Amino acid sequence: MRLTLAEVGPQPAAAAYRFTRQQRLLTPQQFQLVFRRGRRRRIGVIEVITLPNTAGLARLGLVISKRALRRAVDRNRVRRWARDAFRLRQQALPAADIVLRLHGAVLARADVDAAFDHINQVHRP
Repeated sequence: MRLTLAEVGPQPAAAAYRFTRQQRLLTPQQFQLVFRRGRRRRIGVIEVITLPNTAGLARLGLVISKRALRRAVDRNRVRRWARDAFRLRQQALPAADIVLRLHGAVLARADVDAAFDHINQVHRP
């Protein structure tokens, strides 16, 4: 039996956990600015680069090369983990552009979670 949207009802809390286009770093110029002026911190095989922004919200960019993870399925899995970790923590993250850059194989989702936990600790008011 399939439920329709009307039967399920509205889900207002779900809207707070979306990953919209405004929350992404999209252009090469946006990435270059973060790479040039951002603060760098390495957590295991993940380099976290942050730069405060004036957008009023956290924005995420991902750099995952074939050198770090050979198989596309592995790169996509790490991207999915990072987007999900960002999405669930976005309310607590500072208004900053955040780039996660992979320097080796991520073995577990906990590695990605640790990177976002570090961002929360460093930028705590």
